[in-house]
Amino acid sequence: MEFVAGWILVQVVFFLGVLWVSWRYFDHRYKRRKQGRAEPGLLSGSLVRTAEVFVDPKDGLTYRVYYNPSTGEREYVQE
Repeated sequence: MEFVAGWILVQVVFFLGVLWVSWRYFDHRYKRRKQGRAEPGLLSGSLVRTAEVFVDPKDGLTYRVYYNPSTGEREYVQE
């Protein structure tokens, strides 16, 4: 019985770790403009505006995708 309780504890700790990592690092790239920093690629002209526009389900704001053909980098800019 102690083995089962220990195994469940390990799974819960692992799950909480995955949640923390996803919250901390996942999908925060396109929100960088909110802090007022200018995107260097956007200002230098290396990024190309695409027709891809989406509404973020978390905050309900509309974002446009900019693409750098030489590096494959994508930037998400709030409209």
